[in-house]
Amino acid sequence: MEKIDPAAFEFATRIRYSEIAHDGLMTLPALIDLFQDCSIFHSEEIGFGPERLKRERKAWVLTHWHLVIDRYPRLGEQVTAGTFASGFKTVSATRNFYLRDAAGSLVARAHSTWGFIDLAAGKPARPSAEHVAAYQIGTPLEMPEESRKIALPNEFEACKPFAVRRDLIDTNEHVNNSQYVRIALGALPCELRPRQARVDYRRSAVMGDIIQPRIAQEADRTVVVLAEADGAPYGVVEVR
Repeated sequence: MEKIDPAAFEFATRIRYSEIAHDGLMTLPALIDLFQDCSIFHSEEIGFGPERLKRERKAWVLTHWHLVIDRYPRLGEQVTAGTFASGFKTVSATRNFYLRDAAGSLVARAHSTWGFIDLAAGKPARPSAEHVAAYQIGTPLEMPEESRKIALPNEFEACKPFAVRRDLIDTNEHVNNSQYVRIALGALPCELRPRQARVDYRRSAVMGDIIQPRIAQEADRTVVVLAEADGAPYGVVEVR
């Protein structure tokens, strides 16, 4: 099976029991985890994985997801995950992801935006020419049009706040990006199988922070804001 793009990194896998819900289908957070793993494997392969970035006191931080799911694969299904960089701009970059079934058909795809951070200075930085050159630039996947920022409804229903637990924290010492989606879906009063999802990451939540989920349900979308006590968002999740 040929790659979707010559610049893509791919790996084959099967849908695991730990990745499915009670209906036997992969969950949205598990799909995001798989895409995240794919990006880590890609960066490791070209020599710019987490350990090297940690030594350099640098990090790529995810700022936005837009995912489109045509169908959720089933337990045991053979799939291929792929990713490639689709552009670099000063202190940010874009990356596409996709999931294909055994026949080669796309079952899910995503666009993502990342910021490059100088951890020592605590602010965005321009990646070096060496960092950029390590990634081949692919042709962006076709995605539905979207505004870059998720529009917030006027009214929300507040849910019970909770403190960030240790099991939500990743190697960057903040809540992992897929956990925001897992928290948002878990706060909803009924189960959803989103066909599209967008996530804006506004501020990193860390161990001990208090998160207040707030939900707004409209005719064509549901928006969950994961906020501080004063209402400032850590992240905004929109599902359709």
